[in-house]
Amino acid sequence: MHRTFCLVILLLSLVVNAWAIQCYSCESVYHSSCGDDFDEENYFKLDCSHVPPPRFLGDDLDLRNATGCMKRSYKVGDLLRIERNCFFGDMDDTDNGCQLDPATEQAEPVSCNVCDNEDYCNHSHQLKAWPQYLAIISFAFTAKFLNWLS
Repeated sequence: MHRTFCLVILLLSLVVNAWAIQCYSCESVYHSSCGDDFDEENYFKLDCSHVPPPRFLGDDLDLRNATGCMKRSYKVGDLLRIERNCFFGDMDDTDNGCQLDPATEQAEPVSCNVCDNEDYCNHSHQLKAWPQYLAIISFAFTAKFLNWLS
């Protein structure tokens, strides 16, 4: 009986970890490669099942487990800071989960993007979009060249 109980607990813990999302975790103020020119290094990878929600979110938070990943930008003075981390809260109403730590003095929120569609979805969207930009530029040059030929 004791052996069966331990086996059930072990299987349940494996299932919970399999459902946990994994996100990039870094802050541009500490890691320059965490900014807009994001470098997807292994030491930025975090299993969100091992991370508690931030204390400043308080007891209002219904979900104690991460529900997604986030990329949050904010300004302190003239300096733009970017933070990537696990997201705690409602994916359809991100105001609570995206709020900044009140201990961060004079922080002004700029943007907060959340995702839960895949592990490490809080990477740089600029890197993902470069083929589209290249296609648009190629199309513009081709049209200009064809116009020149006629």
